[in-house]
Amino acid sequence: CPKGIAFPNTGHHHLLIDTDLPALDQEIPSDRQHLHFGAGETDARIELPPGKHTLQLILGDHNHVPHNPPVYSKKITITVLKD
Repeated sequence: CPKGIAFPNTGHHHLLIDTDLPALDQEIPSDRQHLHFGAGETDARIELPPGKHTLQLILGDHNHVPHNPPVYSKKITITVLKD
């Protein structure tokens, strides 16, 4: 569900890059490490420098606050290679 639309038991994804889970009772930050998909996007292209990176998803409600209980993925580690 897109940002700003309050509908029970719905939300939208936030991609966490090279960071830990945010505070679970506060709005998820919006910066280069916390990408918001508030328009209900289902895919994205991100560019990362070469090296190891961690990625994790967390759902947030219409105000970008994690659900209670929180819904999040396992953290994965990827390696970006040089071209």
